[in-house]
Amino acid sequence: MSDLKRQIDELAAALASSRADIADLTERADVSHARPDAAETRADAMEHRVDGIEVRADVDREIVAELQADGGLARENVEQLQTALMSSRVVGTALGILMTSRNVSQVEALTVLKDARQRTNTKLRDLAATIVAGAEAVR
Repeated sequence: MSDLKRQIDELAAALASSRADIADLTERADVSHARPDAAETRADAMEHRVDGIEVRADVDREIVAELQADGGLARENVEQLQTALMSSRVVGTALGILMTSRNVSQVEALTVLKDARQRTNTKLRDLAATIVAGAEAVR
């Protein structure tokens, strides 16, 4: 009889241990479910940055149009300025993507972009456009 009692006690202890493990796993799952996903948070931050860049680009286009309408800019200057502004925005977006994906500062992201440009012998704006296109494809 004592052997049976011992087995019952062992099973009861194992059951209690299993219940404690289940409770612990359930608690961890609840905590992790309540915590926002880091990738989702980074994606939201990147989308917010891109939206801000698009707004600034719209403002820049309006300023260029006003200057052209006032006669302050010749047609070839307008095209050069628009190209420069667009390149600047694309580079800025690429920097934001690198900052978010690698969790680095703006200076570090610019260093990464410049190093990649030198290694690949690619124009900075073309490399930035590739990064932005890749990020848009993922979205």
